[in-house]
Amino acid sequence: MLRLIISELIDHENSRLYNGGTYLCTRLKVRLRGVKMNSAQFERLPHFIKKEMDSISEKIRPIMKKVSTYYIFSLPLMLIGIFNIILLFIDSHLVIDNYLIPIFYAFLAALGLAMFNESRQLKKEIHKVGKDYIIERISKSEIMEKAEKDRYIASIKNQVKMDLQPFFRFLTEENRRSSDHYIK
Repeated sequence: MLRLIISELIDHENSRLYNGGTYLCTRLKVRLRGVKMNSAQFERLPHFIKKEMDSISEKIRPIMKKVSTYYIFSLPLMLIGIFNIILLFIDSHLVIDNYLIPIFYAFLAALGLAMFNESRQLKKEIHKVGKDYIIERISKSEIMEKAEKDRYIASIKNQVKMDLQPFFRFLTEENRRSSDHYIK
């Protein structure tokens, strides 16, 4: 099954994320497998982070289905097409009547390659959809000040891939402020 790592390290050795008396593990990777995020570390996340991760998962679920379908079919098509074309050219009994067979195998290989490239583009779209959701979620926050929200949004926009560490920090800070009833 296609597994997509959407997170890097959440904590570093010297700075652990603290939430309500619970320390999170120092190295946490959240993996998406189809619909659910099945990971032992995911179960150790606080409820407010799980809720947001489920929301991200709901947004990217249709794209993940397409990626896994394209990926499952593309590799066998490419391998079958390329392998049979090579075998046909190694075999010297290729006659004019059999030109349709290499064309068919070339078509299979091209179709597999096109599906593989489409799955790579959809993976990039998954990261984009996730980043867009994170930015939208941060901008909708009523607890944090505008300057702090802008700092978190800039941090997320500067990343090439979707890294959840700044988003987790934002959610933790927002939860701390809402539970302390602290609003600047």
